[in-house]
Amino acid sequence: MEQKEVMTIGDLSLYTGWSKSYIYKKTSDGTLKFSKPLGKTIFFNRDWVIQFLLSNTTATANELEAKASTIVTLKKGGAK
Repeated sequence: MEQKEVMTIGDLSLYTGWSKSYIYKKTSDGTLKFSKPLGKTIFFNRDWVIQFLLSNTTATANELEAKASTIVTLKKGGAK
């Protein structure tokens, strides 16, 4: 599929592999941002979709280890 800037629900279904009913559920519960300019057809901005798909990421083991190391170092330095 070409890289459309604005997608319909059918386009979004093809892009993500989600069923149309799942997409409607995500729009109705406010999870997925959409536009409805004429009151009938809903549209999705490609950037909104990508932002949604990449949300709620998890840290890698290396990132967690680095964060833990930083916290331990800071606590050791501040506990004089």
